[in-house]
Amino acid sequence: MGRDDGERGAGGNATAVARRALAPIGSRPPAVLVVLAALLVAGTIIASVVGTVSLLRGPGVAAPPPVPVAAPPDVATPPATPATAPPEAAPTAAPTAAPPPPPADARSVFHDPALHTFADPFLAGPAVSCEQRTPAPDETESVACDLGGGRTAVFSRMTTPDAMRDKRQGISAGQQAQRGTVVSVRWRYIEGRTDTRAGIPPGQPDRGEGVRVRFVDRAGVPRLYFDQDATGCTGDLTLTQPTGNDRADLETLRTYWADPAE
Repeated sequence: MGRDDGERGAGGNATAVARRALAPIGSRPPAVLVVLAALLVAGTIIASVVGTVSLLRGPGVAAPPPVPVAAPPDVATPPATPATAPPEAAPTAAPTAAPPPPPADARSVFHDPALHTFADPFLAGPAVSCEQRTPAPDETESVACDLGGGRTAVFSRMTTPDAMRDKRQGISAGQQAQRGTVVSVRWRYIEGRTDTRAGIPPGQPDRGEGVRVRFVDRAGVPRLYFDQDATGCTGDLTLTQPTGNDRADLETLRTYWADPAE
């Protein structure tokens, strides 16, 4: 009986110790639970504050859009090339000096009075136009004229009588003519008129004004040359539309030379 009491005493002590060890767990929470509870409470408070702020800001307020960043100059996108290039305009021609229109009166082209008088009978036609040309070394003035009707002329004044005679001699000798086409005579004005001329038949004693030579040149062009001793002037008429009949063409030139007004 004594052992049983001892054994109960020992067991009773153990039971008491166990109860004391368990007593703190049941009466106060452990430290971990306290920390968890504190975090939960803090999270609840933060969520409440955030929600309240969101409600105060309202749904209409949005964050500003990001500012676009400009591309650096060295990588800028080149301008788009049009699908079809505009048609190129035709190049404008460089301006050129137009030749001056012929004067209303072909006589005004002449500067030398003697040459003007010598040529005047051939300048009356409405289609006549004349222009100065560069004189040769043995000429003081030279004028080229379109007389109309397929005829042209060059009127010149020589520097000296000897220069005129040298020119006459070469033409009379056929230096510019086809063989056998040269016909040469002296000529004179019809009495009382300076616009009508006639050839002096061989053997007549008339002194005359100068020499007239008709011929077909080496290019086949009918021509009539005449000069005047008193002034040293020369004229060279050309038929620009020959028929091919040399005799007839030379006669046409002679008729025109004798009286251009007809």
